Amino acid sequence: MFAFEKMGLGKLNATVNAWSPEDARWYGFRNWSLRELQTQDDSVRLHSLSKGIRSALVSVGVRTAYAPNVTAMSAVIANPEDMTKKILLERTELYRNAEFPADGVFIGPGQAFVASTSGCPLIIATAGEHMIVAHAGRDSLIERNAVLGKPSRRHVSVVYAIIEELLKKGESLNEIVMCMMFSVPAESFDHHPMHPEYGTYNRELIKMIDMLWDGSTVRKNGCVFLDLESVFVNQAREIGVRCAWAIHSLREFPALAHTRDGKDPSRRNLFVVKRNV
Repeated sequence: MFAFEKMGLGKLNATVNAWSPEDARWYGFRNWSLRELQTQDDSVRLHSLSKGIRSALVSVGVRTAYAPNVTAMSAVIANPEDMTKKILLERTELYRNAEFPADGVFIGPGQAFVASTSGCPLIIATAGEHMIVAHAGRDSLIERNAVLGKPSRRHVSVVYAIIEELLKKGESLNEIVMCMMFSVPAESFDHHPMHPEYGTYNRELIKMIDMLWDGSTVRKNGCVFLDLESVFVNQAREIGVRCAWAIHSLREFPALAHTRDGKDPSRRNLFVVKRNV
């Protein structure tokens, strides 16, 4: 387990904890995937997973946590009341909603955001007394349909969605602070333009990134590598947020899984972000 305590973000601070697939084995299951844990009945069926999540939350003093449905990479930010399915893990409450795709959620003091990922980074954003934590996979940061010339969601990027939601709260751009953590290392995130299956998409993706967020791709030996950290910072600054940075890529934590590490791609990490104040 890796812990970062009392990270300062504007007026607020957060504690960030990460558990690896190996940590999951201590509780008798293979990885931390939350996909099948959607209801109270699921918590009984997935007893070992539920016990592991409860222990993780209790270890950082969390009684209320939100785990939005991030699978769709929707670039939507939820409110706590959107998370309508309560899963009681003894005295800890985990809220989900499989029918409401969302990458992120507002969290209050003492509450936490929970996600299981494998290379998709997290964004923690604050402004004034508000905090949003969000999943920020590639398709969350860059809408797949927009790459193909057919945008279908409100925001091309979850970064834009986060900023809009904070502005709706009456905060100013100057108050917004954004931090990305746990990105797949750029040097591992190759998007070969001549890939036999994904080449057409990769070429359009590369073209879009180079046009809109220059400096977020790296070319080496005929391949193109995508730097999600750079995409994130460029997008935030494009809108006018100057206090945006990325830290702690997964290259620093070889025990944490990502889909390009050459190991079992089904492995998942567990991330818990607790708002302290």
